[in-house]
Amino acid sequence: MNDDDIIAAIATGYIESAIGIIRVSGKNSLELLKKIFYSKQEYFEANRFYHGFIKDSNAKIVDEVLVSVFKAPFSYTGQDSFEINCHGGLLIMKNTLELVLQNGARLAQPGEFTKRAFLNNKIDLVQANAVVNLIKAKTQKALDIAFRQLLKQNTTIIEKLREKILFLMAENEVIIDHPDEELSHIELGKKLSILNNIEQLINKLLEYATKGKFFFEGASVAIIGKPNVGKSSLLNMLVGEERAIVTEIPGTTTDIVSQYINLNGIALTILDTAGIRQHSNKIEFLGIEKSKDAIKNADLLIAVFDTSSEFNIEDNVIIDYIHKKKNVIVVLNKSDLPKRSNYPFKFDTVEISCLKKTGLDELKNKLYNILLENYSEEEIVSLNASQTFALKSALSQTKKLKKAYRNFLDPSLISIDLQILADFIEQIIGKIENEDILDNVFKNFCVGK
Repeated sequence: MNDDDIIAAIATGYIESAIGIIRVSGKNSLELLKKIFYSKQEYFEANRFYHGFIKDSNAKIVDEVLVSVFKAPFSYTGQDSFEINCHGGLLIMKNTLELVLQNGARLAQPGEFTKRAFLNNKIDLVQANAVVNLIKAKTQKALDIAFRQLLKQNTTIIEKLREKILFLMAENEVIIDHPDEELSHIELGKKLSILNNIEQLINKLLEYATKGKFFFEGASVAIIGKPNVGKSSLLNMLVGEERAIVTEIPGTTTDIVSQYINLNGIALTILDTAGIRQHSNKIEFLGIEKSKDAIKNADLLIAVFDTSSEFNIEDNVIIDYIHKKKNVIVVLNKSDLPKRSNYPFKFDTVEISCLKKTGLDELKNKLYNILLENYSEEEIVSLNASQTFALKSALSQTKKLKKAYRNFLDPSLISIDLQILADFIEQIIGKIENEDILDNVFKNFCVGK
């Protein structure tokens, strides 16, 4: 596709509303506007609203509108652009868009306006991710963080990475340009120290990206335990309503029950799983298998035990599962009853009573603290899958570079390795030359953005 093409889309979505916006961008887009927009203006000034009428080739009025005009390079896309603010009827928006398309524009692909903003250096890829997050944010905290990312207030780690890599590249070039001065063996320890620091920064960025994922995509929390320990009761207590069926009969939950809650700005999906035990029928067996999948994929586990009953082999099965996971909270339910078991746990424990509704605040605090351990709102970022892969590749490349320095590899070869490292980091911000990769970055945007 030619990036000079005029592109158009319904920016407000094809849904009946009070106002609909047709967004148009591209070289000569303002010439197109003159063909369909009737007002007394011969020349369009930038950053102005104009009142008039959209008319077809037969001078038939399509709608009375306001048109906002933006000129390169001071527009969202960096190109000449305009937006038609028409009435939000479905037929009006359809007719207006078709008229724009008939006069030289083509329908925009998902994310193509933002892609052009990126190609014209209006935003980088970190900011592009922020645009998606602004649209998809489910909580106020996620929205606040997305704004910080859009304004580049939380990219200090990325800038530090670039700065340190550029320092090593510049130092290596000096060695190549002055081979007779025997600089290649000097300050090896300092170079290794810088690479260690780069590793630390990459790991920190990956950690913050994971925490960013919790805010922007949510986190899944699986409640596990043997039958009849209070898993469904705990789900109901967390969501504040009777979402799951609760009975005294073991094995009542034979499928996964899920419910969304907002936990201090994190969209949590709570999963009530089937009790894990030696199943008694095929239906329960299928439920237990689903539970195992949920345990495998969950970001955090809540393991529920009944302290009023004797510890048995089914409890041991649950303990075996949670020892394999990092993020685990052990909940000791039925604390209102006399204790009959002392459970040996290495994990944080919370005593609750689903019957008496006690211990809920402590449990929520522990959930939040485990998911966002060492959390700093100033450094939270959202990275897509390809950017995360690039970061992990940069981490491997850093280890390769340390080995190259220790083995006193020829500076010209080290130069290649440094450039590879720099390219991986540039992929986080946006130096991407492969068109297919770039299209994949913006495919999750909505049409018109």
